[in-house]
Amino acid sequence: MRRLNYWMLVPLLLGGFTATVMTSCSEEDNPIGPEATELCLTVNGEHYDISLPATEAVNLKTLCTEFDADIQIGNAEEFQSITVNGQTLNDGRCAISITEIAQDKQIEIAYTSAGVSGVVYLNTLHAGIPDIEARGRALIPGDFYLSFIYQRLIMKYDNEGRILYYRYDPTPLAGTFSETGYWDFKKHVFDGKTYYSYHAPDPAFADRAFTGYDPGMRVLLDDHYSPVDTIHAKASRDGFLKDGDPLDGHDFYFFSPAHYIASASYIEREVGGQPLAVGYLQEVKDGVVVFDWWSSDHPEMASWCSPIFDYSYDYVHFNSVQVLPDGNWFCSFRILNSLLKIDRVNGTGDIIWRIAGDKLPEAQSFYGQHYATLHEDNTLTVFDNGNGHDPQCTRVLRLNVDPDTGEVTGGGDMLNPGGDYFTQACGAVQLFGDRFVVGWGWGMEFANNDRLVTEHNAEGREIFGLYRHRLRYRVNSINSSYRCVKYQ
Repeated sequence: MRRLNYWMLVPLLLGGFTATVMTSCSEEDNPIGPEATELCLTVNGEHYDISLPATEAVNLKTLCTEFDADIQIGNAEEFQSITVNGQTLNDGRCAISITEIAQDKQIEIAYTSAGVSGVVYLNTLHAGIPDIEARGRALIPGDFYLSFIYQRLIMKYDNEGRILYYRYDPTPLAGTFSETGYWDFKKHVFDGKTYYSYHAPDPAFADRAFTGYDPGMRVLLDDHYSPVDTIHAKASRDGFLKDGDPLDGHDFYFFSPAHYIASASYIEREVGGQPLAVGYLQEVKDGVVVFDWWSSDHPEMASWCSPIFDYSYDYVHFNSVQVLPDGNWFCSFRILNSLLKIDRVNGTGDIIWRIAGDKLPEAQSFYGQHYATLHEDNTLTVFDNGNGHDPQCTRVLRLNVDPDTGEVTGGGDMLNPGGDYFTQACGAVQLFGDRFVVGWGWGMEFANNDRLVTEHNAEGREIFGLYRHRLRYRVNSINSSYRCVKYQ
C-alpha cells in the first residue's frame, strides 16, 4: 500500500480548518453582533440618549417615590443582557420601586453588549438641585409643595423631610436672574381624583418677560404626575386678549379640569392716558370665558400706588385669588398694598370693598403682601412681606375682618418670635386649625434667603422647616422660592 506523505496533507488540513473558521465567524451566524454605542432610555416618560460607555452619572429630570418608576430601553435588542437594579427587563421594559430620592442614591443599569459589560448610573436626584435639609418634624397631615422663582424646579416633601417627587429642567441660563422658573406648584382634587399643576414659561413669549412677570402656561398633571393638558389664555370677552396668549404664573384657582380661574395679567392697556401693565383675571368653563376682570376698568386703582414701590409700569401687580363662599372673588394686589373683594356674583366686577394695608395701625399693617385668605370665622391670614416697615421685617398676620365692610378690627403677627427675617417678595401662609404653615419667598440678603417653608404650632413656634443647606450649598437669592405650601 502507498504511504501518504505527511506534507501532502497539510494544505488539505489547513484548507478544511480555514473553511470551518470562515463559516463559524460569518456575520450571518454571529449571535453577538456589534457593540452598542448608545443606551436609549426612557424614565417616567422622559427620554435620555446615553453614549456608551457612560463616564458620568446621568441626571434624571423627574422621579417619584409614590409609584414605581417606569423604565424602558428603546434599543434593548442590541444588548445580550441588561438589568435595572438587578431586575431583568421584559420586552425592554420594567418597573422598579424607588425607596429614596437623594444626592447619594443611584439607579444601576448593568449591560453586556458584544461581550463587553458596563454600568450606567442614574442619579435619583438631579445634581443641579440645591441641597435642602429638614429640621424638626411636621405634624399637620399632608405634604409640602415647593416652587422656585429662577429655577425650573418643583418639589414635593413629606413630614419627615423626604423627597416624594421632583421635576427639574435646567436651561443654559439656569442659576441666573435671566432664568424664569416653574411657579405655583399645586395639588387639586376633583370628583375624587387628584390632579397637580404648575406654571411653566413658554419660550414663544420670552420677549414679554420682565421682573415679576413669567409669561407662559399652566401645566396640568394627573395623579401620577403625567401631563394631561397645557393651558393658555382664552380670548377675553372684549376681544382685547387673544386665544393662546400667555398666562401669568402668580395664581390659578381650580374648580375642575375644564373650569378654572387664571391670571393673564401684565397686558399693556391705557390707564389715565398712560400705557400700563394691567391686572387681568379670567374664569374659564368648558373652553369659554364666562367672567373676566380688568384693573383698567377701575381707574381709581392707579391712585392707590404706594411710594415704597417704584413701579410706574406694573402698577397693581396681582398675586392671589380666592373664591369666597358667597361666590365673589378676594384678590391681592402687591404694589397697592391692597386686598379687594370683587363682585363676581352679579357679574359687574365692581370693587365691593378694599383693605388698604398701608392705612392700618402698625400692628395690623402690611406692605407688598402675598397669599391673602379669608376664613369662615371672619379672620384673614396674609403673608406680610413688610417692605414698608421700619426696619423692614416680614410678618405672618391673622386679622379680624368685618365680612360686610372689610373693616379690620384687630389681630396681629402669629410668629413667635417675629420680626427676625425679611423677604422682599413672594411667600405664603396657610392656616390649619390652630397651626399654620409659612412659605418664605424671596429674600435678597444672605441672612434672609435660606428658609423655604416652616410649620408652626398654636403658639407660633417653629416645629419643622425645610432650609437650603448653608454648609454644602452657597445660598443666594437666585435660589429663592416662589411659593411653598402644604396640601392634605
